[in-house]
Formats: sequence, structure tokens, C-alpha cells
Amino acid sequence: MNNETLDAVLETDGSQLALFLITLVFGIIAIKLFIKLLKRLLLISTMDNAVVHFFTHGIEIILSVLLVLYDLSLLNIPLTSMIAVISAFGVAIGLAIQDSIANVANGLVLIGTRPFKVGDYVQIGSDEGKIEELRLMNTVLSTVDNKKLILPNRQVSTSRIVNFNTNPIRRIDLYFSVDYDTDVDKAVEITRNACLSCKKVLSSPAPRIEFYDMASSSLTISAWCWIDSHGYYDAFFEIKKAVWDAYKENGITIPFEQLVISERGAKTSSRRRTVQTEAKAEEEKKNHAGSGR
Repeated sequence: MNNETLDAVLETDGSQLALFLITLVFGIIAIKLFIKLLKRLLLISTMDNAVVHFFTHGIEIILSVLLVLYDLSLLNIPLTSMIAVISAFGVAIGLAIQDSIANVANGLVLIGTRPFKVGDYVQIGSDEGKIEELRLMNTVLSTVDNKKLILPNRQVSTSRIVNFNTNPIRRIDLYFSVDYDTDVDKAVEITRNACLSCKKVLSSPAPRIEFYDMASSSLTISAWCWIDSHGYYDAFFEIKKAVWDAYKENGITIPFEQLVISERGAKTSSRRRTVQTEAKAEEEKKNHAGSGR
């Protein structure tokens, strides 16, 4: 700020200062009300919620900057001088906040590509949750245990994104262990009937229940069921409970982990002792020869 601008500020009378404060306060209130009204109107339309929040947030920042410039002019501060100062600061600040600018640019990319929308359940890198908001600089997730995750848009756009709600249905893969003495065909049929009895499981596409694997202590039966994309955990717990009840009712046992220990024959043990005895005799012979020298 040069001497001319400083003198202009010092010459500001009380009425101009009062007008500055009134304009600033009412301007902030007016901007808040306008943004709130604009957001309501846009949400009524078919525009995506993430786009609405992103757009209104940008408009709010622009209007706030214009308000500040107008109020400064009420204090007799020449706008040309302020713009020059802001430009100089802008270059310095731009270098210091490169990451923030990158976040804004990547936010625009996310708006254009639309890999998700507000309300979708997604996995971004190692984080997952429901999309709450897409802001200018970050994306807000809400986890299943009600935690809020705020991820920079730069990180979001460069990470692997898995959207679990893009398609109307999805498959849930569950695996159940039964005892080795179990009739596998019977266990598969009981598992299939239990899955089909669940309200969350779709009949079309039909669930696929198969004998899957021979584990160390049990036989594994796989249950691949199709469900509504938005009801994953409800279906998960419902299927688990239905299969457990069906196994219990039909006498199918779920084994504990088992460890089989086998003992080598006496012949092997005898041979081992013989080898050890020969090795010990040879060692004593060497020691005796060494002491003789």
C-alpha cells in the first residue's frame, strides 16, 4: 500500500467507516441467503448433489471477494492499487498453495468424469464410506461406524475408486465350513435353501452354491448370492444367520481347527540314536588324539 492510499484511508470519516461495516455485515448475510436459496433451487433440479455443492461453494467465494473489494472502495482505497497488490500476493500465494490449486483442478475433473455421486458407497484407495459432499478442495466420506473422512481431491482422482452402487445389484460371496464327515451334496442343498429363504437375496440371478474347497480341518461351501447394491450388510447378516440355523436344524457340524501329530517309527528313532553314538565316539577319538600331541 503506497503513501497515497494510506492517506486516503486516514482521511476516511466516521460515516464512511460505519457504511463500510454495515455493508460488510449485510453483504455477508445476503451472500449466505443467496447461496442457500440457489442451493435449494439447484437441488430441486436433476443436477447431481455433488455438482450443486461444488458450484455453490465456488459462487460463494467469488461473491465474497467482490464484496471485500467493494467495501475497500468505500474506504477511499483505489481498486487499481488493491488489484495490483492482490495480483502480487496472488503470485506468491499461488506458489505456496500449489497443492490446494491441484485439489481444485482435480475437483473439477471429478465433477466432469462423475465416478460417483452423493450417497454412493465407495472405496477410495484404502478408505471406504458413503459420499457426503464433494467440495472445491476435498471429498467428504462417512464411514459405516459414523466417522468423517476428508480426502484431498488430488488424492481421490489419483487413487483406485470402487463404486459399489453404480450398478443396481451386486454379488455377495460367503463361505461356510462343514465337517469332513458331512454329506457334501446335502450340505450344498441345505445352504441353497437357506440362502433362498432370505428376503434380501434375489431369485434372479439365482444364487450359486457349490462345494468350494478342502481345507485343513473342514470342507468349504461357497454361497454367491445377488443382492440389492444398497443392502449389502443387511443381506450379509441375514444370510449368515439363516445358514447357521439351517445347519443346526439338520445336524451339520462346523468343525474346530484340528492338528494331527504323527510319531515316527521305532526303527527311525533307533537309527538316529546309532548315528548320534557313532558321531560322539568319533569326536572323543579326535579329542584323545589331540591331547596326546
